[in-house]
Amino acid sequence: MFKKLLASIGVGGAKVDTQLDNPRLYPGDVLRGKVVVQGGKAAQDIEKIELVLMIEAEDDSNDDTRVNLPLGSLRVSQAFTIRAEERREFPFEIQLPADLPINGLPYHGQPLPIWIHTDLAIDAAIDTNDRDFLEILPPAPVSTLLQAFDQLGWGISSTDVELGTARVGHVSSTLGCYQEIELRPRGGSFRIQEIELTFLPYGNETHVLIEVDSRFGSDFYASLVMGPDFAHRDWVNELRAQLPL
Repeated sequence: MFKKLLASIGVGGAKVDTQLDNPRLYPGDVLRGKVVVQGGKAAQDIEKIELVLMIEAEDDSNDDTRVNLPLGSLRVSQAFTIRAEERREFPFEIQLPADLPINGLPYHGQPLPIWIHTDLAIDAAIDTNDRDFLEILPPAPVSTLLQAFDQLGWGISSTDVELGTARVGHVSSTLGCYQEIELRPRGGSFRIQEIELTFLPYGNETHVLIEVDSRFGSDFYASLVMGPDFAHRDWVNELRAQLPL
């Protein structure tokens, strides 16, 4: 009885460990792994195991305060009892959103955490949780356009995720947040101070919103569509034709 009491307040209770098979992956990929639950000194009733995909996003309405935003969840198990010293494993697969922001980019500024939060809900006890970080790599269209900007003398200065919805024509972000990748010219630019890019996948296309911040106050937006043939197009010349670079 005393062991059960201690377990209920987190002493000698069950432990959870989420093990990811592929923590480096692309938006839209399937994340695979398993949740390992190790029983403690006494049997405990587990109400659920739930995995939550999380990200830090900025709230413009509250002085750019960074908040933890859930993007989706997966119930790994229903209620069960873990016996003392018992080990249980629960394999899982999670389909990542196609418009999940990217943090596997070289840039200066605050890191962009994206992680899996593991919630082990224990009956009449303190819930325990586990946090496992992901590295989300840029898909080929994103890398291609960033390389074109780089050839034109524009490099990534920072990237952030903002609460809200981004739209390019009829295409909208779906997660309650969107990413802006900020570019600055190496060596400076007489006309443009900064360019911000938002990538929105849609089927086999990637729609790109381009916000141009001018030094003289005449900011403007442009957009482009990268279709299945994106790898065979001359993006350096297309960007020159659309933007005053």
